[in-house]
Amino acid sequence: MSAMMKDVDSAIGSDQAAGANASGAALELSVFALRDRLSRFQATRNGLAVVLLAIDVGLFAAGQALVLSGLGFGSIIVGGLLTWIAITRLFVIGHDACHGAYTDKPWLNRLIGRIAFLASLTPFSLWRVGHNVVHHGFNNLRGRDFVWEPHDPESYAKLSPARQRMERIYRSAIGPGLYYGVEIWWTRLYFPAKRYLVAERFEFTADSLLVTVFAAAWLATLGLVGLHQGLSLWAVFGFGFVLPFVLWNWTMGLVIYLHHTHPDIRWFADKRAWTRARAQVSATIHLRLPKAFNALLHYIMEHPAHHLDASIPLYHLRAAQRELETLFGNCPNIRFSFREYLRVVRTCKLFDSARGDWAPFPRRAASAG
Repeated sequence: MSAMMKDVDSAIGSDQAAGANASGAALELSVFALRDRLSRFQATRNGLAVVLLAIDVGLFAAGQALVLSGLGFGSIIVGGLLTWIAITRLFVIGHDACHGAYTDKPWLNRLIGRIAFLASLTPFSLWRVGHNVVHHGFNNLRGRDFVWEPHDPESYAKLSPARQRMERIYRSAIGPGLYYGVEIWWTRLYFPAKRYLVAERFEFTADSLLVTVFAAAWLATLGLVGLHQGLSLWAVFGFGFVLPFVLWNWTMGLVIYLHHTHPDIRWFADKRAWTRARAQVSATIHLRLPKAFNALLHYIMEHPAHHLDASIPLYHLRAAQRELETLFGNCPNIRFSFREYLRVVRTCKLFDSARGDWAPFPRRAASAG
């Protein structure tokens, strides 16, 4: 993996800096040079990292306690929603640990990552390979980055009618949760088929077994305590497990969709064009949220800084993003709104590589057969 990442950095670093313009606007630095400018944000704070983990584990436990409290239907709903928030926050911590950025100790990152990933039922080692190497190494490069990779009109026309319907659903306003649950979690993360593995490793199976054991223990705890409390098991399982997991899948699908899909964001078919465009920064959205929501998501929406240098821990991302935007003029910076989301969904269906622009789905009659 390290050799592959060195090759990526070498290719990107060959695009040399062009210098700043006379007005002091954004510097035309290569990705390699930009990383060097932000290197001071790589400093880790192990104590803070452990405290943040403990807080989010506590949020998860509090959500489950509310579901099982017997205080009424309102507490069950609040407990389910709090569990969903905790899963999301824990995942961002696990994501940082998986990059080796959360603490300065590799063994602690592996331990924290596996603990934090349990609530989202994410196998640590499989996520590390698919995300760190494939997605971060080649984001928005067609044929390499499989995460929300759009079809072009020609490849879409070759799909079966059933698969075309699925693509239309995935790229609808309600599609992100289904996409992540089916195409990422079920297909590539949880006991994936051999065709999706670069190699067969014991840790892949072990991590899938680990989340299976955790899921079984989670469900067993809900069932046993729910029976003891005389609660409806439908409500306990539905709001204590199913609802948080479904909402988590929708949240994750939406977040990664918005990170790399926008009318102003390109996908590349040619690696040289991808390198020249410094796509690890220019093809990644900084989606601006209200401060409270940004903090709730552990600042993962400060995404260009993260994609530029995944060794920057989440607790420095906000400052790193501000610095990056003074150095790089093509850093997409967009304020989130529901209207903007619907515009993205309406526009970003297929990507025509020949034109370098997004294209609509063809009319159903034209795509039949």
